[in-house]
Formats: sequence, C-alpha cells, structure tokens
Amino acid sequence: MSAVPIRFRFGFHPLAEVGLWGGDKPTLHWFGLTDGWYWIELGDVRLLKFAADYDIPYVDYYVVRLWEDLLALLPAALEDVPTDLLGFLESDGRDWCDVESEAADAAIDCWSDRSLNFSYLRESPSLRCWRTGNDLTIDWNAPTNFAEPRTLRTTVTVADFVTAVDELHATLMAAMEARAIEVEASPRAGVDLDLPNLHREHQDRAQWLTRARSRIRTTDWTAVRTGATQLRPDAHARRD
Repeated sequence: MSAVPIRFRFGFHPLAEVGLWGGDKPTLHWFGLTDGWYWIELGDVRLLKFAADYDIPYVDYYVVRLWEDLLALLPAALEDVPTDLLGFLESDGRDWCDVESEAADAAIDCWSDRSLNFSYLRESPSLRCWRTGNDLTIDWNAPTNFAEPRTLRTTVTVADFVTAVDELHATLMAAMEARAIEVEASPRAGVDLDLPNLHREHQDRAQWLTRARSRIRTTDWTAVRTGATQLRPDAHARRD
C-alpha cells in the first residue's frame, strides 16, 4: 500500500455570523471565534464530508476542536507499534471479550488513544491511526450521514502526518491572529469580549504544538500484549 498525502483544512464563518455564548449576557472568546468548518484530505479523498447537499458540506463546528484533538492524539500516533500487535490495533472491538483487568485496560487504552475524538458530533465517524516504522495507517469508518467513502484504510508517511499537523497549527494561529485584529477593529454591539485575555490565550495556544511534540508516549507493551490476548483469545489461538 503506497502512502498518500494528508492535510487538515478549515474555513471560518464571517465574524458577524459567529454564534454567541452566554445566553442573555452574550460573549465571545477564543474558542468561540473558531466557529467554522473543516475536513481531512487523504490524497483525492475528502473525509468529514456529509452525504446531504448542504451549503457547507463539511463538519460545521469549532475548528479548535479538530486542532485540540489532533494535538492530544499526536503522542500516541507517533509511537511505533510492535508488529505482533498490529492485528489487535486493526480490530474494531466488536469481537472483544468482556474482561476486567489492568492488562485489558492497558490494551483498550492503547487502542482507543489512537482514535481522533469526534464524540461531539451527533452521528460520529471513527478515525484511528497507528504507526509502524515510517508509515502511519489511517483507518476511517463513518455512518451513512457521511459521503463515500464510509470505510477506508490507507497509509501516510509519519513525516507527512507531522507536516500536516504543523501546517494546521500554523494556519489556525495565523487565522486567529487576524480574527483578533478584526474583532478588535469591529466589536459587536452588546457582546462582551475580554481583549487582553483573548490575546493572552492566543499566545498560550501558540505554544500547544511544541508541548504536544515534547510528550513522548512510553507504552507498557508487555501489559498490552497480555490484555490483547485476554480481549481476543480466539484471534491469538488462530494465529498460533
């Protein structure tokens, strides 16, 4: 399987259309100002695109969620997985036994921590990834409200995945810097906005990628192997 390029793309709603928080005391903040839409490009394929013919066909949510969840995923995504555990990582969990043990918990964490979080969506897709050497496998499964392909397993290079995360970070930070300048120049009447705090939060979030890149995951693979065997004993028996 040859590697394909990957990129994370987004757009912002116009400032006047950004949803307000706070009910009868409307407010805006850094998170809320990322109101927009986003998708993932894998070669010629676009993921997070809906099947229905919407004006904006992609996930319409706060772009910061995609960015935050990618940074949370990064340490696990960059950790090399032993080849003997690839069958477990490739499984979808439906054939797992109901087991309670520390080893099973370690295996489940190893599996789930390689998932990009979409739980905030009503009908959420699944995107999981695991590294083997210089390659990263991307496994995509989506319900029927998303456009084809609803299932996809492909490979990107680790270097290209890191580049894609770096580019999303740089593009989002630049767009939010411009957004802060825009909102300061054209404040919305009756809307509370703490500009000093907005700038402080922006400066802090600009460092999040560096922090994520500095977190090195060190999995206890012995525990994961034991847990994987407990969760999928039949699979290991067939392999043996």
